[in-house]
Amino acid sequence: MSEGSRVFERVAEELERLSKLSRLEARGTLRIALREAGFLPKNVTPRSMTVVLEKTLPSLLLKRGVREAAMICYQMTILVRETMGMESAEVETPERVFARIGRATLPPPAPGSDAGRTPTGRLSAVPGPIKKLGS
Repeated sequence: MSEGSRVFERVAEELERLSKLSRLEARGTLRIALREAGFLPKNVTPRSMTVVLEKTLPSLLLKRGVREAAMICYQMTILVRETMGMESAEVETPERVFARIGRATLPPPAPGSDAGRTPTGRLSAVPGPIKKLGS
């Protein structure tokens, strides 16, 4: 049984074909790119996949020795837009993706530490008191 969404499966197959990576390498690299952007293979949408193809996957492919990484990602983006459609009602902007990345990479708080957290456990948007110099 497939463990990825339809768009994940299609992009993984195309990545394997275009990059000459093995099936395992292509799927693993795509999983890492999705994870860095805050997505899971099982529920990634065409719209969010295009953001991953534009922002995170090219650099991962270059690190793995794929010379035409940008062109491959561009071709896969076109494939997703034309054949998979942009069926997601949610608008996925680069700002939202990188905000999600920032949340995913925050270090866990020290045990017993509530510094900077609201009662709901989220980071406080309001900074603490500011001390004046010389006071």
